[in-house]
Amino acid sequence: MPINPKIFHKLRANWSVLTVYERFEQIFSIAISFVIMVVIVLAFGSFLSHVVNLLEIKMINIHNRTFSTIFGSIMSLLIALEFNHTIFHSIKHRGQIVRVKTVVLIAILVISREFVLLDTGNIHSARVLAYAISAVCLGVVYYILDVRERIGQDE
Repeated sequence: MPINPKIFHKLRANWSVLTVYERFEQIFSIAISFVIMVVIVLAFGSFLSHVVNLLEIKMINIHNRTFSTIFGSIMSLLIALEFNHTIFHSIKHRGQIVRVKTVVLIAILVISREFVLLDTGNIHSARVLAYAISAVCLGVVYYILDVRERIGQDE
């Protein structure tokens, strides 16, 4: 997501009407967002090195763990990008820092990532059950939040 200078112009224009706490929130939101951008770039570099390593071995002796590592990296990047998008959205619209619905969505992505990274040979069935129950519960919470949001929009 490119950094739009209009965001900073809008922030500067509204700065006088912000409370001290809202200014504090905005400053730290921008700082956190930049830190997350650095983490995303580093994670992308790690992802690329995994892919290059995969290409160097010319797909000989490909282990399930190699694919799990690559897809785990992709999921981690998606989670970080979604979280950063949420923070930029809050800066742009002067809203809450993080919306509950987005946090639940990110948690669902994290649980999905855990499913991708599961080592089926060394996992206890209770852990799989715990992940499954967590995913279902988060899905129900997300659905409830979505329905509540739609009802609020209809009124």
